[in-house]
Amino acid sequence: MIIGRGLVATAFSGQWQHDPGTVIVAAGVSNSAEHDRAAFEREEALLDEVFASDVQRHIVYFGSCAVGNPDERKTPYLQHKAAMEARVLADPRGRVFRLPQVVGEGGNPHTLTNFLCARILSGEPFDVWAKAERNLIDIQDVAALGTHVLQHAEDYPRMMSLADIQSTNMLQIVRCMESVLGRAANCRVLEQGVAFPIDTRDCQRAAMDCGIPLGDGYLARLLARYYAGQAVPPTR
Repeated sequence: MIIGRGLVATAFSGQWQHDPGTVIVAAGVSNSAEHDRAAFEREEALLDEVFASDVQRHIVYFGSCAVGNPDERKTPYLQHKAAMEARVLADPRGRVFRLPQVVGEGGNPHTLTNFLCARILSGEPFDVWAKAERNLIDIQDVAALGTHVLQHAEDYPRMMSLADIQSTNMLQIVRCMESVLGRAANCRVLEQGVAFPIDTRDCQRAAMDCGIPLGDGYLARLLARYYAGQAVPPTR
């Protein structure tokens, strides 16, 4: 059973939409800049409804890798995510997949990669925090890894990150997007930001079993897959 209609819900629907014993909760607050308490309360109420049922064997919630970063500013969104993760794990049926920046077709125009693509193609100026790191993963890989973990639930912890095995400096991400698009960014580099460490040991095990080549070259392949079609054609 899938709850939600967005990027994550769509990716998991093929395998889990008609599974009565597993509910994938892929709806709720997705905007990391959210401050509206009402939005948080709607997600809390949704989880209350899910946990009130005694049918499911597995209840899957998507948390945030940023919750586990001690240097990340604790925004209302991250505080909410941390509380929801704890709520899910308090039930023995609960399982949390922490996600970093997820990349896929379409999606929210305000995601990191969609933002970078739009700004670079338009030539609009933007700032890059040189000391900041982010971690990007393909939504299709999230679905493949998550499905593998659910099918081998006894081999994995109930909370784990589904992420690339290494986070990447923001300036490197911008340079990679420039290469894919064939256009230079109009950006100002600021010496700000923090590292983004993620424990990916369990994800690495799953990736090896699934044949997903995380690590070196993954970011370039990922951005090329979704953004190469928007590249600037070569001039003659």
